[in-house]
Amino acid sequence: MNNELLSIMEKCGHFLYHRRGGKRGQIRILNLLDKSNGVTQKELLQNIPLKSGSMSEMVSKLEAQGFILKERDKEDRRKINIILTPKGKSFLDRQLAINREQEKDLFTSLTPEEQQLLIQLLNKLFDDWKSKFDSDLFNHRKEEGNV
Repeated sequence: MNNELLSIMEKCGHFLYHRRGGKRGQIRILNLLDKSNGVTQKELLQNIPLKSGSMSEMVSKLEAQGFILKERDKEDRRKINIILTPKGKSFLDRQLAINREQEKDLFTSLTPEEQQLLIQLLNKLFDDWKSKFDSDLFNHRKEEGNV
């Protein structure tokens, strides 16, 4: 039975990852920039726990797409702030709207009672895993809303 559970959970995880375009990190960066007036790459790393090299790569890709700009801080010329462009804001808004629309259909095959039971069972499973396994395995993402 463990193999069957693992198999279906892997399929669900794969689907959810790719349903969001596999770009969850980029969306999180754009979302953070949307809520600020510009942040440094160091501040991004403090808010979105990724390895420095991965963050640099994502920032470079977002800049190449025209979604962000890097500009010197007006008060401290040594700092370089990363700022969301209008093109980046438009992309973010479209992507979040698509995600919200698609999320409406994810659990319609379950009754509200079944959805509540699934939440309880997954929380129970997750809490058990957190008590048994290295905490570093659970820290790759902050727990937050649908971003």
